[in-house]
Amino acid sequence: MVKNRKVYIYVCIQMYMLVSNTSTLVLLAKVGCLEKFIEISPIIEIPVQVKKEALFERDSYYAKLIEKLIQEKKIRIVPADKDKLIKITSEFRLDDGEAAAYLMFDNKKHKAILTDDGELIKLCKLQEIQFICAMAIIIRLCERKKLSKQETLNKLEELYKIGRYSEKLYEYFKAEVK
Repeated sequence: MVKNRKVYIYVCIQMYMLVSNTSTLVLLAKVGCLEKFIEISPIIEIPVQVKKEALFERDSYYAKLIEKLIQEKKIRIVPADKDKLIKITSEFRLDDGEAAAYLMFDNKKHKAILTDDGELIKLCKLQEIQFICAMAIIIRLCERKKLSKQETLNKLEELYKIGRYSEKLYEYFKAEVK
């Protein structure tokens, strides 16, 4: 019985992994919430292309943090199929990181794609793939008591200033806090 329970728990964990592109990781790191999110999130997998994009500015705080989380195996690196990557980038207006994250998503083992990229969000909607943006993650951190309401509002404002969010979306997430 105990042996079967371990297998069941392992399967459940595997079913709830997340795939991420670069934007959401960087935005969460810039507002100081990436580590808090990793504490409460399922395993995050990223393609090699996302790692390359995220670590491009090697001396930046966010790149150093993401690299540390990769070394600690809190973020897993998974290769993407290069032939499929070429095909998908020719069909859609996606950069390599977004295209690789999209290709990597497997609804049998991933819960959602973490993305703040408008084109990838459109593709996720088209393909009925669940996606989660950084602002939604901030709300989740508040719900899980990792951020106070005031901290949440401050983080949402920071994201609004540095991200490419519409005022309508920003106001929507602010209303979620109150």
